[in-house]
Amino acid sequence: MKPIPYGSHSIDEDDIRAVTNVLKGDFLTTGPAVQRFESALTSYVHAKYAVAVSSGTAALDIAVAALELPKGSEIITTPFTFAASANCALYNHCMPIFADIDPATYNIDPEQIRKKITKKTKAIIYVDYAGQPCKIKEIREIAEEKNIFLIEDACHALGAEYNGKRIGTFADMSVFSFHPVKHITTGEGGAVTTENEELYGRLKLLRNHGIDKNPSERVGYSYDMKLLGKNYRITDIQCELGISQFKKADSFLARRGEIAKQYNDAFEKMDTITTPFVLPHVKQRIAIKYSIHCGQKE
Repeated sequence: MKPIPYGSHSIDEDDIRAVTNVLKGDFLTTGPAVQRFESALTSYVHAKYAVAVSSGTAALDIAVAALELPKGSEIITTPFTFAASANCALYNHCMPIFADIDPATYNIDPEQIRKKITKKTKAIIYVDYAGQPCKIKEIREIAEEKNIFLIEDACHALGAEYNGKRIGTFADMSVFSFHPVKHITTGEGGAVTTENEELYGRLKLLRNHGIDKNPSERVGYSYDMKLLGKNYRITDIQCELGISQFKKADSFLARRGEIAKQYNDAFEKMDTITTPFVLPHVKQRIAIKYSIHCGQKE
């Protein structure tokens, strides 16, 4: 039996040509392709700033680090997600606190968030599971009322929409992934978008050891470290692939929708499988999720 691949990426000759051109050029990393990729992302999600990094996990890490929260702070998130959504709190000496999900959407339940808030709560990381945006209005109201930060884990949700607006600007920071299973790929890679200039400045420092200049901007071996950052830089090779992939993002998303519809139509009348529920004011933009059980359809 032929195995079904975990994630089958789509790479064409234009992508290969783009990468080849970088390999023949002067910059393999920290060069102009990184900024062009960030510009492509901000244009796509209509965000003011973007910082591209080596993975979605790295993006989550620096997003939390950029908040400069006191040690021992609590960050509320969902238990129904990849490990990185909670681990980014631990990386930054904070405690992840899990709030339960809505069984219809599999997204974090705003009322369960409210029940978990304490004096130590400093941030909420909500995850747009399978590309369906959370109940963002309700979550933002809680954050504003309690004066806490919001990070949107949108690693599943590039191109998704909430009330007609693309995901990427609703939270203090939004995090994306470009792993091969995602909408577009850079091999490995991630990014943080924000509207906040101060957070943007910190994010850029944190991805590059906390140093305020890229190698091409330094004089000799002059290093000026402003923060304790990490090496989360993304390469020009990856970014040029990402730029090429962005040109096809809408067609990739449309194809995913076609495939999802085929599954939904096939499973709709089967009592043992529950097809996805999608909220009326959102546009879901990635995966299909099904619940297989022995009883009646949920």
